[in-house]
Amino acid sequence: MASHIKCPNCGVYNINKEYCTNCNTLLSFKKRREIEYANAEKDRRERERLQKEASPSFYEKHKDHPLLIVRVLVKMFRSFWLGFIAIGVLIAWIIVAVAA
Repeated sequence: MASHIKCPNCGVYNINKEYCTNCNTLLSFKKRREIEYANAEKDRRERERLQKEASPSFYEKHKDHPLLIVRVLVKMFRSFWLGFIAIGVLIAWIIVAVAA
């Protein structure tokens, strides 16, 4: 079945075309949605990248600090924090295993 679509830009009727034969305007709603979705996804990634650059973590801010003592203290603090979290996860896992 042929699809007759009137171009919203120039008014020419097109049969089974995704683009207008006269002005090359996109006619397919499916393609429009795909393009809009791709643009929205690109914008979302760009916002996430900008947010990450605008608010880096404490570790990211100080890991390359010019003073050696600051770099060492930041890396020690992070190591202790990761160890603390690992122990907490292990305890939670044990409690869940015993409860089950």
